[in-house]
Amino acid sequence: MKTKNRNIQHSKIKHPPSKKGLAPGTHVYTGTNIMDISVLETISYDSESVEVKKPTLEEFKKTELSDKNLWINVDGISNEVYVRDICNKYGIHYLYQEDIMNVFQRPKVEDEANYLFFTFKSLEWDDVTKEIEEEQFSIILTKNTVITFQEKPGDYFDLLRDKLNTKSSILREKSIDYLFYRLLDITVDNYFEILEKLGEHLELLEIEIMSCPKAEHLTLIQNNKKDTMQMRKNIYPLRDVLNKLVNIEHPLIKDQTKKYFKDVLDHTVQVLETVETYREINVSLKDVYLNSLSHEMNKIIKVLTIISTFFIPLTFIVGVYGMNFKYMPELEWRYGYYLIWGIMIVIVIGLTIWFKRKNWF
Repeated sequence: MKTKNRNIQHSKIKHPPSKKGLAPGTHVYTGTNIMDISVLETISYDSESVEVKKPTLEEFKKTELSDKNLWINVDGISNEVYVRDICNKYGIHYLYQEDIMNVFQRPKVEDEANYLFFTFKSLEWDDVTKEIEEEQFSIILTKNTVITFQEKPGDYFDLLRDKLNTKSSILREKSIDYLFYRLLDITVDNYFEILEKLGEHLELLEIEIMSCPKAEHLTLIQNNKKDTMQMRKNIYPLRDVLNKLVNIEHPLIKDQTKKYFKDVLDHTVQVLETVETYREINVSLKDVYLNSLSHEMNKIIKVLTIISTFFIPLTFIVGVYGMNFKYMPELEWRYGYYLIWGIMIVIVIGLTIWFKRKNWF
């Protein structure tokens, strides 16, 4: 499986362009992954052959539509020319073109007479920051064609590309809506991988907190809270969208394919249940952190208390004989100094034996 490329050369902007006051359907990319040139890949296939190309936009616009199944993948949605020209070639409404470039768009599915428009978030776990990153992902299903739009290069679909290059693959035998299903299925399966890594992170974090709580652990707990909230925010509407897709009546979705969408829906519900579980675990981690911190503080106070207990009687004795009275009988004793030392040593030994019997140390 291909992993996301984190060394992509693109510029970053701190403040994405605002859409405030613009007319509906205005092509404005609202994200921060700016690519000067989008990357276009086409895979044309049937049961007998497959052809992979990486044409320029102008070459693609001149391509005649055929009866073969076609997968068009576009990496980089910041270039409005690519989004507009490719969508116009297939008659996609300009409002959906706007949604493709809007990274804040809520997951949804729209059914039109000649196509289906589907948009959601592709999530990825960052092993360095231990946080989840999201990417805008849109799919258009039309006659014999699936078009995918991604924010940046690198995806999880190399398995599908390999399957399409295998002549005996069921993917090449099925209709185009099966490819649409496989794209959704792999994306949801990737959610499971993210949850697995998040679960391992929570487990290790709990062990560290219980052994030695540190201030940075509280920051990690807060980041985990953001991660679980981020997954809930994106997967809850995705569940509703998949439910709509299961019950939709559209000529592009065959009845035999709907059962596969039901399977994806079941997986999505399972992901949501796991997210809720991890959310509760993360909340309990904060309690574990505070309790562990309190326990460590109590141990420190206990040590200081024991030390103070040793010195209280010693300080009292020294304080008594440190008074500047002229007549103190013990000051005239020949062995008074050694006697006081003996008494203090006996007190220390006695307290030590007593503390050990109490199992205080």
